[in-house]
Amino acid sequence: MFANERVLITGGSGSLGRQIVDILKNSNEIVVYSRNEERQHEMQKSLGRLSNLTFIIGDVRDELTLTDALRGCTIAIHAAAMKDLIFCENQPVQTYLNNLIGTQSFLQAVKKNPSVKKACGVSTDKAASPSSVYGCTKYIMEQMFRESARYADCIMSTVRFGNMINSRGSLIGEWKSNPNKEICLTHPDVARFFFTVKDGATTVLEAINSAKNGELYIRKMKQARIYDILKLITGRDSFPIIGLFPGEKIHEELVSQNEAPYCHELGNYYVVKPECINKSPPQMYSTQNAPAFSLNELVTLLDF
Repeated sequence: MFANERVLITGGSGSLGRQIVDILKNSNEIVVYSRNEERQHEMQKSLGRLSNLTFIIGDVRDELTLTDALRGCTIAIHAAAMKDLIFCENQPVQTYLNNLIGTQSFLQAVKKNPSVKKACGVSTDKAASPSSVYGCTKYIMEQMFRESARYADCIMSTVRFGNMINSRGSLIGEWKSNPNKEICLTHPDVARFFFTVKDGATTVLEAINSAKNGELYIRKMKQARIYDILKLITGRDSFPIIGLFPGEKIHEELVSQNEAPYCHELGNYYVVKPECINKSPPQMYSTQNAPAFSLNELVTLLDF
């Protein structure tokens, strides 16, 4: 997608960061920035000692270390965040510090490095009409990138994701490893947007290639009910219902009602252009009205 760039990825040792590294490593220099020593060590072992890979241990809230790590970088990707819905609800202060103060540090570090031409922040569909602490912080993160786009000398964009299948720590991976354990549903109709980690990495890189300043790229995705996924994994058709977690929704949206007037379709993406009204915007796109995965598609997606 691009070559001869020096790319920094915060949260670079996570599932998304690792996939981006795999795509870019043959034709770019890459800086993996994260605070997880164990994951960085695993990446180094599996990738070998490539001269174009630099691994830096650092907290995304540490603006000084992040500023130093960005020296000479031409592209910056901000993927580091607290993401677990329940942890975020129970620890809103830590979520604020990681997801918002961390974003502020990233944006300030980018502004201090004139070599950076493009910066992209990774968000979530939970930022559309947010009901959770996690979703609220990601919505504000998107707005922080949009504000910075007005003053920075580089192109600032954001991408909005659904649920990445088989990413590290995902519930689906846990269910596949232990299909016979007791598994509870919060609500029989809970549905989510899903796509692969590779789709996530491609979305980030295509936004970096194509997005104009301040734009939000949202990949079009299909949806599936959690019940249908559990039925496929476990072979069972009945699960205890425990009620929604705080902040959890039955349905997720890719584009909120307030964003719809600024939403444009571009191939496989919705693009929210904050300064450009669309007189014929797409309909609000949620798991309630989005296309569903077929059974065969789900089997392929779950890698059975």
